[in-house]
Amino acid sequence: MSIETGTVPDRLVNLRDVATSSDAVRPGVLLRADAPRAGDVPPSDVVWPPRTVLDLRDPGEQREPHPLADVAGVLSLPVLDGATRVAPAEHRGPFDLGRLYLEMLDGAGGRHLAAGVAALATSDAPVLVHCTAGKDRTGVFVAAVLALLGVERSAIVADYVRTGPNMPRVLARARHTSRAPDRRSHVVAALPPELLTAPAHAISTVLDALAARDGGPAGWFAAQGGVASTVSSLRARMLRPSAPAPGATPAS
Repeated sequence: MSIETGTVPDRLVNLRDVATSSDAVRPGVLLRADAPRAGDVPPSDVVWPPRTVLDLRDPGEQREPHPLADVAGVLSLPVLDGATRVAPAEHRGPFDLGRLYLEMLDGAGGRHLAAGVAALATSDAPVLVHCTAGKDRTGVFVAAVLALLGVERSAIVADYVRTGPNMPRVLARARHTSRAPDRRSHVVAALPPELLTAPAHAISTVLDALAARDGGPAGWFAAQGGVASTVSSLRARMLRPSAPAPGATPAS
């Protein structure tokens, strides 16, 4: 996939309400998107603006103050914790998107994801979660949230792969919302081809790992410092009253 260099889209191009993934999820609570830009045309198909923003980017990726800081509380949660820099070619090993996602689930990345879950459960809604593309870090976060809610695995995977067709426009915007030390080694321009797609197997790797944890997704959350009452609050906030009991069809 090539990176577009023409007109930069003037609005979010990978935005959606996570409730579109499942009828069990309450709309207007969690939005996912690519990185907002100052001057973006406000969307009309979701509740906007958000009241809370979970920014999963590394601070070094940001080229400007967060454009939604005047209307929302912005929480910085750098899930990759500095790993967004481009390594020299001679130091790069074979790339595996699923493995990258698994690395986010523990350590500093896992703690940031868990902090985001806690913020989602308690902060003012709607809550917008985003990284640069709204695919990888955002995809892992949303998959973890939906797994904690007990949403069916197929619905979680389907939500993730919806980003694939949006990637050319996402990349066009990312060249203007992301920053790297050297434009010639821009973090987007140097990415492996698989990272520019949204393959089902990558997010399936995350769901497999969450299901394999002792206690499933809730066990993963607890291992990152989360507490059971937060999961209860998350479910109460995000599940429709008529939704099946959480855990009836776990993402496994």
